[in-house]
Amino acid sequence: MARRPGFGARGWAAVLFLLALGGAGVGPASAQKPVLTPSDYARWERLGGFGLDPTGMWLVAAVSRVDETRELRLHAIDRASEVLVLEHASAPVFSPDGRWLAYRKGISPEEREAAEEPVADRLGLVALEGARDSVLFDVSSFAFRDDGAWLAARGVAPSDSVGADVVVLNPATGARTLIGNVSEFSWQDEGGLLAATLRTAWGSGNGVVLFDPDAGTLRTLDARDAEYRALTWRDGSDQLAVLRSVESAGDEEESHDVLVWGDARSGGDPAVLEGAVGAGDARAHRITEHAGITFGDEGRTVFVGVRPWERRTEGDGAEDADAGEEEADADDGPDPADVQVWHWDDDEIIRAQEYRADAIARRTLAAAWRIAEDRLVILADDLQEPVTIVDGGRWGVVPDHDPYRFERRFGSDRADWYRVDVRTGERERIGQGLEFGLVTHEDRGWALAYRDDRWWSVDLESLAWQELAAGRSFTRALADYDYPGPRPSWGAGGWVDREDAALVYDKHDVWRVDLRDGDATRVTRGAEEGRQYRLVALDPEAPRSGGLVERVEGAVLSVRDLRSKESGYARVAGNGAVDELVFEDARVGGLVKARDAERFAFRRERWDDPPDVVVTGSDFRDPRPMVETNPFQDDYAWGRSELLSYTTDAGHDLQAVLVYPAGFEEGGRYPLILYQYERLSDNLHAYSVPSERSYYNQQAWSQAGYFVLMPDIVYEPGRPGPSALDAVEHALDAAVATGHVDPARMGLIGHSWGGYQASYLPTRTDRFAASVAGAAITNFLSFMGAVHWNGGLPETGHWETGQARMAVPYWEDLEGHLESSPASFVADLDTPMLLMHGDRDGVVDFYQGLEFYNYARRAGKEVVLLVYPGADHGLSDEAQQVDYHRRILEWFGHYLKGDGAADWITKGESWVERERRLGG
Repeated sequence: MARRPGFGARGWAAVLFLLALGGAGVGPASAQKPVLTPSDYARWERLGGFGLDPTGMWLVAAVSRVDETRELRLHAIDRASEVLVLEHASAPVFSPDGRWLAYRKGISPEEREAAEEPVADRLGLVALEGARDSVLFDVSSFAFRDDGAWLAARGVAPSDSVGADVVVLNPATGARTLIGNVSEFSWQDEGGLLAATLRTAWGSGNGVVLFDPDAGTLRTLDARDAEYRALTWRDGSDQLAVLRSVESAGDEEESHDVLVWGDARSGGDPAVLEGAVGAGDARAHRITEHAGITFGDEGRTVFVGVRPWERRTEGDGAEDADAGEEEADADDGPDPADVQVWHWDDDEIIRAQEYRADAIARRTLAAAWRIAEDRLVILADDLQEPVTIVDGGRWGVVPDHDPYRFERRFGSDRADWYRVDVRTGERERIGQGLEFGLVTHEDRGWALAYRDDRWWSVDLESLAWQELAAGRSFTRALADYDYPGPRPSWGAGGWVDREDAALVYDKHDVWRVDLRDGDATRVTRGAEEGRQYRLVALDPEAPRSGGLVERVEGAVLSVRDLRSKESGYARVAGNGAVDELVFEDARVGGLVKARDAERFAFRRERWDDPPDVVVTGSDFRDPRPMVETNPFQDDYAWGRSELLSYTTDAGHDLQAVLVYPAGFEEGGRYPLILYQYERLSDNLHAYSVPSERSYYNQQAWSQAGYFVLMPDIVYEPGRPGPSALDAVEHALDAAVATGHVDPARMGLIGHSWGGYQASYLPTRTDRFAASVAGAAITNFLSFMGAVHWNGGLPETGHWETGQARMAVPYWEDLEGHLESSPASFVADLDTPMLLMHGDRDGVVDFYQGLEFYNYARRAGKEVVLLVYPGADHGLSDEAQQVDYHRRILEWFGHYLKGDGAADWITKGESWVERERRLGG
């Protein structure tokens, strides 16, 4: 994958920049190539998603650039020279017959910025034979029919109250049919029909229609002045369902009828479940659109979501407006106070309820409609109970958290789990006090549970438990999972199709377990090899875990060496053996397969080698780079990455990534920036695109002449600060031992939890010449009582069993909290520190930054606080991103290289000077 483009024409000016860099070791050899400057960043490319067409003859990949331009690259795999570049394109979809590619055609960033109104994307269509591209009309969504012969594309609706035109297009012949006022559409699975819901401004044109593009017929299935939603085909059948809104006087919100056509192709009247659940005064629930529609039990059961009715209070209606005004005039009392009541017994604090109000309003009770019996069975008892439908719709499984309400508020996920009979609604308990829930599959009558450090199978028919791999623990050790509280397993890989078997993981290997007798067979030999094997889901619609594996032998596995970071893929050969398919000293991932051909594609990258998409056949013997990014990289000096190993005082064998400066020369001693955030050694081969908007950009630091060190940290429960210090000290020792790092010129940087460490470590060691702490936690006493305003998460649970890892509240271990708190040791700070905070930070309260700034200022310490108005936990405004990026380089340039200090470092900036700089 070596690249050999010629030396850039602008190279010599950048060589002068390299020679002017602070630090030793820049000599004649390094002057052969220039380092990057910000003016070079714009054209740098990022590789996005990629995919193969069903026939395996075509590959499409998304590429974007730092300057925000983007494109799709379409490659003919057997004709390597044939490449079609689709500018400003996104969302590619191959037709199932492999003849067409549809995509969204956008506009350039300049055009988008200049446009006074939002500009809709247009539909792009490529005829793959001949690679002929056409751009058609405005589009909001599109989908091919299962055979690829027809494409339905919905335009852009003029308002929220009406639908948009849908064009049903035959790409081969150009034949088109227009259906107006469509709000949603859906192709039949393994069939030829298109169903659509219509929505008009006047209402009387609303309905459900069925279009047969082959016959050219359009038929109305239902029409009414109502809204039709959640259009759903049952997989592989002619069964169709939809929700139809119904209003009820005196009720706060509408309900829905459920309409199910047993054979939509033949027409006829649908089965109808009326939206008023119950009759007369006995009705208790309404059917909502939020849960949609799901078929089960071969179409005999339909699952929907219901909510309790909310009655309008007297005076809510428009007819009562005059009376309400008269009452208000007669009432001399004050208006209702805008006050929040934060109660000690709330399961969700008020901020969480406020933040999640829309989601809370969409919660539903799962309900099963038995069509033939015309009976609705409500499966959930509480709106906070999610019901998972399994075994083809025979059972529901549901957690009950009520017995553990108090501990759940502070991080626990303990629950009692129940099986719900879909036919009767009756419940039987599966297990009590389960910490890690259940692993299930929609088509299997089994569940997997992890408790007492063991995997267990549960037969959902008999509710019998069977221990799997008796006596063998699959629990993660502290070195692999360093959070307080119960330790989870390594996870489950899925279910073996047509067998009563499942696949589970330990640290290294895949195990096949028999669900009935518990026997276990190790599928791989990763423990002996120091490798980790995991199942790969090649079906893009399959879940990441818990899916179906057709058979174990022949299954594709990802493989990674846990120490060297080499990675690749293998195939199960049987009897514990695997066939290695590809295994490289690189980051290899993203494997995809053509649906109807034995052709694969995957991504490959290294720190010093930009990402490629590699295409290969079933045996992986002839991998070919098909999409290459940043071919001009060889015009520039570039760093490299290597692994360092070290052992902490606590006995943990850890690793760190050491990135070399671009233009590194043997014999020189360079400054170093240590960037830390928990475990980073797996980033050894992660390619870093230079960008000023990425303010913690390791590539930019390497190009500026710094070593970059990224260590692993294992945290001892209740001692996050000392644990970080232990790991970082030894990582620094390993870096200095290379002989290339100047120990007098080492800097520290981090954000959020990494920002905490960047504010804590300089109070406990003087090894750093400067530090930068972004959005840092600085006071372990006050922050435990904070709230993540984004999401409304109380810090208490996150504090004890989450990232802070303190295990207990501060009143149970005051000494431990003070030991890990930066504020406790501010008087010992002798390292210049740059703090950054957004004043609207919804994760780490802005006052954490203010506290430390004030403490340090009172203690006479060299601390500068950058406050970005309106910014949240991360900077999203481009001007602020670039500003912070540049100030980081100025800060380290001064303290680590001896560059002249910018005025803001030595003098600060007054309010008047700030206003003048901003043009005020």
